[in-house]
Amino acid sequence: MAFLLVPLGTIIPYALGVLLFYYIKSIYNEKVHTKNILKSLIPFFIGFVLYSLPKYFLFTNSNEISSIQLVSFIIPFIGYIHFIYYLYKCFLILKMYRKQLTNQYSNIQNIDLKWFYIWVYGIIAFVFIDILSGILLLLYPSIQFVLSINLLFLTILIWYVGYYGLNQTHVFLLNTEAIQEKKEIKNKPVLELNRSEEFHQKLEELFQLKQIYQQQNLSLREVAELLNTTDKKLSNYINTNLNTTFYEFVNTYRIRHFKEVISNGNSEKLTLLAIAFDSGFNSKATFNRVFKQQEGITPLQFKKSIEKSLIASSESI
Repeated sequence: MAFLLVPLGTIIPYALGVLLFYYIKSIYNEKVHTKNILKSLIPFFIGFVLYSLPKYFLFTNSNEISSIQLVSFIIPFIGYIHFIYYLYKCFLILKMYRKQLTNQYSNIQNIDLKWFYIWVYGIIAFVFIDILSGILLLLYPSIQFVLSINLLFLTILIWYVGYYGLNQTHVFLLNTEAIQEKKEIKNKPVLELNRSEEFHQKLEELFQLKQIYQQQNLSLREVAELLNTTDKKLSNYINTNLNTTFYEFVNTYRIRHFKEVISNGNSEKLTLLAIAFDSGFNSKATFNRVFKQQEGITPLQFKKSIEKSLIASSESI
């Protein structure tokens, strides 16, 4: 078993980081060309030809093995550096995409790819387990079962990313064309439409009068369609003229609605979570986090402060 797995497993880091990187790009519906993937996998193919194949054919010759013993340490070391480099690229591109999500959606809890960070940490753990297994095999060649532990751990990671990846289908709705266009217009003046008072009034009407923020899965594209404009123009307006993101803009109205319900004394028969959901939030954790960020206190503390002020005002009367 070791004869088959070790030569190939040693150069796996040259492919793992590359495949991980292009997997993230494919999640966000970016065009991933096979040519680019194969080009990035050249170090893996070189390692296979110059290291793995000789290992297979020269395995029975102890003199030949000693002649490539130094390479046996250099190849994995460079491979892990290569993997860490692509892991860093993964974090950068993931950070960019997650930032763009706030310009596209009003609720991002189920599409923010936190599961991916957990999976990446799992990959890092796998690297350390792999290094430890290699050291143990060098010291005690008879304990071949450690390779099975590596494979089992890697199988669990693959299942994890596959399960959660397929269950976050909304990520595929991200408008990557808008991301590219946003890069192109970053340093350009705001469009004439975005300086229009009429445009601003229509936007305020949708949120103040029609209260569309109560739609839990409200997206930038849906609002843009209601305004008869493009999501690119709307995103540019919100980012530049209002100095905020679509996510923050919508949730500000949701928090305002929640506070109005509490302040008007209409919450006696409703739980805080029920009011939060009615305001447009789809998660207790998201609601509590956003409220604390905007108000500096928890929703419960806000409710208690309102109740105290109402009692104090009634007593003064």
